[in-house]
Amino acid sequence: MLDTQKILLLLILLFFRPSYATITIDGELNETEWHEAQLFNKLLVVEPYLLDEPRYQTETLITSNESGIYIGIKNYQPIDTRNTDVFPRDQTIESDKVELMLDFDNNAITAYSFQLGAGGSIRDGTFSSESGFSNEWDGNWSGAVSSNDEYWAAEFLIPWDVVSMKASDDGKRQLNWYLIRSIPNETQAYANVPTTEFRQRFLNDFETISLTDYSQSSLQLYAYATARKNIHNQDSSMDAGLDLFWKSGNGKQLTATVNPDFGQIESDSLVVNFSATEIFFNERRPFFTENQTLFKLPVAYGLRVIHTRRIGSRPDIGTDVATDIDAAIKFTDNHDQFTYGVFAASESSGNEFTGRDYFAGRFLHKTNHQTLGLTSTYVNRPDINRKALTNAINHEYQWSENITQKSLFAHSNTEYNNDKHTGIGLWTNLEHQINDNQKQGVIFAHYGKELDVNDFGFLPRNNLNAAFYTHNLKLTKYAESSKLQQREFQFNAEYIGNNNGVTTGSSMTFSDSWQFKNASSFNWDFNYYFKAADDLISRGNGLLNFDSGTRLGITYRSNNANKLRYHGYLQHLSQFETGTEFATHIHPSYFFQDNYSVSLGVFYRDANNWLNWIEGNQFGRYQRKLLNSSLDFNANFSPKQELRFRLQWIAIDAQANAHYQLNSQGDLLATGNEINDFSLSNTALQIRYRYEIAPLSNIYVVYSRGASIFDEKSESVFGLFNPGFENVNSDNFLVKFRYNFF
Repeated sequence: MLDTQKILLLLILLFFRPSYATITIDGELNETEWHEAQLFNKLLVVEPYLLDEPRYQTETLITSNESGIYIGIKNYQPIDTRNTDVFPRDQTIESDKVELMLDFDNNAITAYSFQLGAGGSIRDGTFSSESGFSNEWDGNWSGAVSSNDEYWAAEFLIPWDVVSMKASDDGKRQLNWYLIRSIPNETQAYANVPTTEFRQRFLNDFETISLTDYSQSSLQLYAYATARKNIHNQDSSMDAGLDLFWKSGNGKQLTATVNPDFGQIESDSLVVNFSATEIFFNERRPFFTENQTLFKLPVAYGLRVIHTRRIGSRPDIGTDVATDIDAAIKFTDNHDQFTYGVFAASESSGNEFTGRDYFAGRFLHKTNHQTLGLTSTYVNRPDINRKALTNAINHEYQWSENITQKSLFAHSNTEYNNDKHTGIGLWTNLEHQINDNQKQGVIFAHYGKELDVNDFGFLPRNNLNAAFYTHNLKLTKYAESSKLQQREFQFNAEYIGNNNGVTTGSSMTFSDSWQFKNASSFNWDFNYYFKAADDLISRGNGLLNFDSGTRLGITYRSNNANKLRYHGYLQHLSQFETGTEFATHIHPSYFFQDNYSVSLGVFYRDANNWLNWIEGNQFGRYQRKLLNSSLDFNANFSPKQELRFRLQWIAIDAQANAHYQLNSQGDLLATGNEINDFSLSNTALQIRYRYEIAPLSNIYVVYSRGASIFDEKSESVFGLFNPGFENVNSDNFLVKFRYNFF
C-alpha cells in the first residue's frame, strides 16, 4: 500500500505543478496586477530612422511573479487602419505586430525574440551579436491579442525557465529589453530606444529594467512518437524518443536526447543544382535548434565552422539516404562576461555502415568593447578511415561608437587513410556607421587550398581570396506632400580570386530603392561583371575563361495591407554562362479572410545560350527554359490549429545548341559533335495539419508526396507537369505526437 501511495504522490508532483499565475493570457489586460506594473510609453520612429515622435501612442506594461515575466502592450491605432492578417507559426509576420527582445543576462551576447501579430500570429527566434537573427529557436512561452475601437493589445508570458539565465545575487534581475512596433500600412516602425537590428551596437543599446527575480531550476521532458506509412513502398514504421532539458536557474543548461525526433515536418524547398558547389540548407530539427545560439559563429563567404545538418546525413558508404542518431547532448554555462558549452552526437550503425561521432566545444568572452570566441570540432568517420579536427578563433572589436571589426581565423586538420592535410582560413569585416542613415563596410577573406571544414561545417569552396566593399545611403527627410517615405542607395564592389592569382569573379552593383508612404515600393539595380575565369565548373579539368556581362532588373512590391497583394521583378541578363537571358518573377497572394490565404509564386527564366558541364572537359550550350513555381494555402482555424498546403514544381527544358571542348588556354572550342536535348520535372506536395496542445506540445498529421522525371529529349516546360507529378518516388503519411510531460 505504501508503494502505491508513493507512486501516486510522484505522479501528482510530475503532472500537477503548482501555478502562481494570477494573470490570464487572453490579450485583455484587465487584471488588477496590470495597474501596479511598470509603465513605458515613450517610443521613437526608427523605420525610417527619423527618431521623431510616433503618430500613434504605445503603452507597455511589465511585471513579474513566480510564473514569469508578463508584458502587456496597448497599441493605439484607428481600427480601420490595422492589418490583422494571420500567418503560420514561425513564419514572417507581415501584419501589424510587436516584437519584444529580451537579453536575460544583460551582457549583449544573445537576445531572445518574441513576436505577436495583431491577428494572433506567433514567431520567436534569437538575435546574436555575432550572427544576427535566427528563427530556428522555439521557446516555451505564450501570448495572446485582443482588439477594441481604441487599440489592439498584445499580452506575453515569458516563464523564468524559457532560457537558462545567469545567477542573480540580490533577488533582482537586471535585464535588457527592446520593443519594436511595426505598422506595415504606413511602412513605419517604433522602438523604445534609438536603434535597430541593422546598427552596429544593437544589443548594447537595449534599455535596462529591474524585476524581482524568481528564476529557479527546472526539468522538462518531451516525449515523441511518430508513425509513418510509406505508401509508395508499402512500408510502415514507428519511432519514439525523448528530449530532456534541465536548467539550473544560475546559468547552466543541459540538453540531451535519445533517438531524437527528426520527423520531417518542415520540408526543404525543391532545388535542381547544376553547379559545382553544394547547396546550403538551414537546420530544422528540434534538438539542434534548441540552445544552439552559442554554437553559431559569424559567417563570411559561406564559411560555417558548425553545420549540424551534417549529423544524420547520408552515410559514407552504402545506399541509405540518411543515418539515424542514437543520442546527443549539449551543455552550456552562462556568466556575466563569458559563456562556454560542449556538444556531442553519435550516429547509429546500419547494415552496411558504421555511424559517425561528432564533438564540439565553444568558449565566448565578451566585454563592453570586444568579444573573443574559441571553437573546436572533431569528427570520426570510421567507414572511410577519416578524422577531422577544426579550431577557430573569432574576434569582434568596437574601435569607436561608429566603427566595428569582426574577424575569424580557422585551422583544419584532416587525416584520411593516413594522409594528413592542414589548412587555414581567415576573414575580417570592418563596418563604419558614417551617420544615422549612411554606412560602409569592407570584407577581406583568404581560404587556403587545404582548408576543409565540411566534415562538421560548411564551406562552398576553399582556395579563395576575396575583397568586398559596400556603401549604403538612406534619404528619409521628405515633405508631407511627397509620396516618398524613404529612398535607399547601395553600391557594392567585389573581387574574388584563387590562391594562384586567377580572378574568378569581379563585379560592381548599384541599386536604388524607393519606399512610398502608401506602403508600396520600387527598386532598380544594375550589375556589371568583369572578365574572369571559373576554376570549379570543369570539376578539376581546367580553367574556363568568362567574358564580361551585365544584369539590369526592376522590382515592385504592392501594399501588403490589401486583400490582394503582390510583388515581382523583371531582369535582363547578358552573361557568358547564359547568353542573353530574360528572367521574371511574380508572387500574388490573396487573403480571403485574415486567417485564410492563398499565394502563387512563379519564377521563369529563358536563356538562349546556357552553358552546362557534361563530363571531363566537355560542355554543352542550350536554349534553356526554367520554371520554378509554388502554390501555398494557409488556414489558421485558431491560434492552436492550422492547416497548410504546399505544392512545388520545377521544370527545365534544354534544347541543344552545340557541343564544346575546353582547351588548355581556358577557351571553349566547338567540336561539331551532337549532344542530346534534355528535360526534367520535379514536384513536391505536402499537406500538414497542426494542433497545439500546449506551447511546444503538438500533434502533426502530414501527407507528403514527391515525383520526378528526366528525359533526353526536349519538352515544353508547361507540358512537363503531368509526367513530373505522376512518376512518384516518395509517398508518405506521417502522424507525430510531441508532448511536454513536465
